[in-house]
Amino acid sequence: MSALLRTSLRKTGSVLTVAEIAVGSIMLLTIFMLIVIQAAQRHLPGDGLAWTGEVSRFGLVWLTFSVAGVLITHRGHIALEVVDLLPRPQLVRTVQVFALVCVAGVAAGLAYEAWSLVQSQGILRSPVLGMSMALLYIPVLIGMVSTVLRSLVAATDIILHGPAADTDGSVAPEHEEVPAP
Repeated sequence: MSALLRTSLRKTGSVLTVAEIAVGSIMLLTIFMLIVIQAAQRHLPGDGLAWTGEVSRFGLVWLTFSVAGVLITHRGHIALEVVDLLPRPQLVRTVQVFALVCVAGVAAGLAYEAWSLVQSQGILRSPVLGMSMALLYIPVLIGMVSTVLRSLVAATDIILHGPAADTDGSVAPEHEEVPAP
């Protein structure tokens, strides 16, 4: 992979990471505020706002799936890190690539199912808001597509440049962040 392509992939990944973390942060803040509102409603006279529970549940789904791709980029996903300590880099490389390909396969299956739900659930409406249920699955679809792409890019990077961690568990030199001058 050329240096220009690698640099452009990293910049694109950084922009996507910022966008996904921003969506996740907004969802987390929304969930927090709605739970506080729900707690306050229980202790105040009058009727509560029924939509707060529905939106907070939808927000949890959107939070979970929208930041799934970020975990791949930052090695925060479930991984066999004990294998990273083996003294044979080729074995470490093989296991890491296999794990990322498995993650990409599962995420591709989830993306396919999310696409099916986006297409088929448009007629259904949420109980309180009346929101089309197809809208619920769009962030899931986007998050899973991001996870597939990030997994495949990470697997390709490991194939071309070696394991993501040295045998002592430290970050490999080609994966270190280079400080700006």
